[in-house]
Amino acid sequence: MFNKDTAEIFKLNKFVLDMNLKDITQSDSLVSPQTGGNCINWILGHILVNRDVQREIVGLNTACSPEMTELYDRGTQNINSGNAMDVTALLAILEEGQNELITKLTERDLSANEESRKLALTLAFHESYHAGQTGLLRRIAGKEGAIK
Repeated sequence: MFNKDTAEIFKLNKFVLDMNLKDITQSDSLVSPQTGGNCINWILGHILVNRDVQREIVGLNTACSPEMTELYDRGTQNINSGNAMDVTALLAILEEGQNELITKLTERDLSANEESRKLALTLAFHESYHAGQTGLLRRIAGKEGAIK
């Protein structure tokens, strides 16, 4: 089994996202911190856009449309009710791609390409950072913390 540790990080990230995003409505997903920063909707879309990079590394097709990438890629502005994708659609993309990503990641040997191996691990860490943000954003949206 290849990239086992990286795959485990993605599994843990999915667990954290499932916990923090259960019962989040579209309205909840658009609440941003008063002092600035992105909302849950942007964070989740951003995670999916970055998972597409991971998917490409292991030889999978991307899951996000070019329009989605334009909304949620690094450096893009926070989204709003006028341009945000529905949070349930974002969660469906996450759910649909999870097992395929984990399977392919553990089947593909990245050890021969150090750049790809490091990028895969960096993307897993990057996702962990954002998965953690969803816990705080959940509380900012007025929900009780999900991970105790």
